[in-house]
Amino acid sequence: MPELTVEEILEVTAGHLSDPGRNLKFSHFHFDTRLIKEDHTLFFALKTESNDGHKYVDRILNNKHCGAVVSRHFDGGSSRFPLIRVDDPLKAAHKLGSYVRKKYNSIKYIGVTGSAGKTTTKEFLYQILSSRYSAFRSIENWNNWIGMPFSLLAMQGDEQVAVFELAMSYPGIGEIDCLAEILKPDLAIILNVYPVHMEFLKNLDNVARGKSEILNYLSSDSTAFITGDSEAILKQVSTKPGRKIYFGHRAEFNQIVLKAMDRIKNGSRIIIDFYGIETEFVTHIINKTHLENLFASIIVSQSIGLKNEDIQSALKNIKPLPGRGEIRQYRDLTIVDETYNSNPEALKKTLKWIDEEFNENKIAVVGDMLELGEDEALYHFQVGQFFATLNFDHLVVVGKRSKKIAEGAEKAGFNPDHIKQCEVSEEAGEYLKKIVNPHSIILLKASRDIRLEKAIREFHHE
Repeated sequence: MPELTVEEILEVTAGHLSDPGRNLKFSHFHFDTRLIKEDHTLFFALKTESNDGHKYVDRILNNKHCGAVVSRHFDGGSSRFPLIRVDDPLKAAHKLGSYVRKKYNSIKYIGVTGSAGKTTTKEFLYQILSSRYSAFRSIENWNNWIGMPFSLLAMQGDEQVAVFELAMSYPGIGEIDCLAEILKPDLAIILNVYPVHMEFLKNLDNVARGKSEILNYLSSDSTAFITGDSEAILKQVSTKPGRKIYFGHRAEFNQIVLKAMDRIKNGSRIIIDFYGIETEFVTHIINKTHLENLFASIIVSQSIGLKNEDIQSALKNIKPLPGRGEIRQYRDLTIVDETYNSNPEALKKTLKWIDEEFNENKIAVVGDMLELGEDEALYHFQVGQFFATLNFDHLVVVGKRSKKIAEGAEKAGFNPDHIKQCEVSEEAGEYLKKIVNPHSIILLKASRDIRLEKAIREFHHE
């Protein structure tokens, strides 16, 4: 991004420069010293429950024209290294992110939230918009109150449109409000509301309440695209500011309706009803969850100004990110890599799509789903019951919670001889070698902490 001077940073953060460097300018901003590869970088020493960035300030002492934002109580020793002392380095990053957003106010800022599909929708939207505009999207999964401000600080400042995802974890309520206050999106998207983070949110209404916070800072001329398929979110958004457009499957609750997702040769066809006018788009994407994410990306792209023919042209090259539904061929096998994350509703939708899409030997490798709260055993058990209604050949579960998936499947009638319980992902990968057939379809899906990609690596390793 264009350089920010020390004077600007001091004014915005209410910081105090304790060492020489008043004439410095910074063009890179990081919270991890391992990411610092450029000169003119400002490091923010953040303190979290598990670590303290102040321990790593000395790693960049010799970097040319670099500096650090530290707590006022940090003892920098006798070093003549530029230190900007503030009350809270994270809040300083928030203030600087807000400053950048206001400074580059000609950019159209888009915020995406939802219980599932945020990153994929962000990526699809970015890929479509990039076909016509100078576009930016938030870095990887930098979507929380640490990552999102630093994504703002990574912009160049000359973009026309920028897409960010807003997520919550703990404590949930208030997190997206914090991010929305920084971003102040011109256009907001709420994709869906599922039972995630129930460990601390407790119920679906609280999930919807947290997601609806993305609308708190919309102006009167801003637009919100909101799923009309969730009764929980409809309760929360009625009094929120901005123009509201509802989209989804159910015609009675949505102004823009996803009428059909049809499988065609070499891809899919989706039909969208825009206020009574049907439009068809064709894509090589076949994952139905991805098609729903693509639906949201298409209607938002239209609202920004892309013509249907521009969008259709962009769809030729669209692709998901690794670990988020990527379909890979390995010899004669097909691997559906959903290893990045999981929740009960997303897992059931993916299982159903695999069952409908493929006729060959189907193997599901599923791992623990985290942050589901006191009903986590029931959620896992119900997934197992649902699994037993489908036509899979094998079920491999990974982790202690997923034993309930195996139990639910067996009690619902799935052959126990075709169920394997594994403690770790590598064990699942080793077991796959014994049960795959030529042309097998292997789905792998679990919460991030299970590291189910290790099963893929172990399976590949002969």
